[in-house]
Amino acid sequence: MDGKTFALWLATIFFWGITPIIEKAGLRNVDPLAGLFVRTISALVGIFLILLIFYPQSLKELSLREVSILSLSGITGGFLGMYFYFQLLKHNQASQVVPLTSTYPLITTLFAIFILREPITFQKIIGTLLIMSGIYLLFRQE
Repeated sequence: MDGKTFALWLATIFFWGITPIIEKAGLRNVDPLAGLFVRTISALVGIFLILLIFYPQSLKELSLREVSILSLSGITGGFLGMYFYFQLLKHNQASQVVPLTSTYPLITTLFAIFILREPITFQKIIGTLLIMSGIYLLFRQE
């Protein structure tokens, strides 16, 4: 792993790691949909400023097909996925919700195999089994 990849990885896991703690605190007395709205507007403002300052041409380069596909992604992940995640986070422990919802690679792997025709590999099978084992261990009754 080169230095840039390592730095980006550390930044990603730091911000994704601290965000559920901030969200859980923010949702304490807030409806999850209202919380998602505020979160999304805040992200939109940040993204808009970065695009405006550093990448002003990038929006002009998008095709209608790319806009359509990315819009669908925004609806499925940015709205629906986040809405249900906020519902879970408001009513459950962050230390359980985050690992539980982090199992989405299982769904991605299945869709990738069946829709994108990606190959089934030994590593994917072992990775899937490890994810399922981790969820079992996290939620088993002691």
